[in-house]
Amino acid sequence: MTEKPDPVLVVSEAFLRRFGNDCGNRLPDVVREIGLEVIYQLAESYEGALLRIKGIPRGYVVINARIREESRRRFTLAHEIGHFLLPWQQELSSPCAKEKIESWDDDLYRPELEANQFAAEILMPRESIGPYLRVEPTMGSVESIADTCGTSLTASAFRLVMLTSYRAAVVWSQGNRARWYKPSEDFVRWVRKGRLSADTFAADCFKGRSVPSGLEPVPAGAWLFEKGLRDDAKIWEHSVPLPNYDAVISLLVMREPAEDHGASAPHEEELDPNEFTVNRKRWPSQR
Repeated sequence: MTEKPDPVLVVSEAFLRRFGNDCGNRLPDVVREIGLEVIYQLAESYEGALLRIKGIPRGYVVINARIREESRRRFTLAHEIGHFLLPWQQELSSPCAKEKIESWDDDLYRPELEANQFAAEILMPRESIGPYLRVEPTMGSVESIADTCGTSLTASAFRLVMLTSYRAAVVWSQGNRARWYKPSEDFVRWVRKGRLSADTFAADCFKGRSVPSGLEPVPAGAWLFEKGLRDDAKIWEHSVPLPNYDAVISLLVMREPAEDHGASAPHEEELDPNEFTVNRKRWPSQR
């Protein structure tokens, strides 16, 4: 059976064919061509909003003028374009709150996830980030993508992880809790959500401690459910604090097999996303 194409990918690829892979640098001009006008206004309850004109394919995108980062404004605009163009979202017209933009939480309302995916596709085309897919994911690559495409570290890390062939994941944490994560296709492990283990560098970030400037090993069980893991399994972590959001973004890379092949891997129904019982010391290189 032929696998059905991702409908968001189909729409975003058509958009890129029409406006070019560099359209992310020309979004204010592009939106006028598709019948939208951008308005900046101070807002408390939303980052962006799409206002449709009933009966005709035109409308307005309202962007919160309080957004400080150009990358965030750009992504919010691309997100609202997604709402406007995705054919099955034509009846939707509601403000998008701050926590809906640049979030890939599986619990997020599906149209918001789709709009975020559309924005990532058009701002960071696969052709533009191809060189970073041939090497192990690093925060250096994430920063280069962000500089090249004018996107945030969060969006850039998500895009890199979703396309890489390495075993990698990106984790977004707030308030010393892992809120959401996205793994690469080959990662094949569940990351713990909930309170961060003290053995993670992400937890150190929330405590104001200094952390390594690159990938360093921590116990794999600090991030992953322990069932099916070797006792000495490691995972490489690089965490970066994001003070404007009281958040930490973490890149995780599995450089070596972590599985105990004598034990069964956990089934999703067996996992408790709030369970955090790890209390191991770090690997010697982290002391």
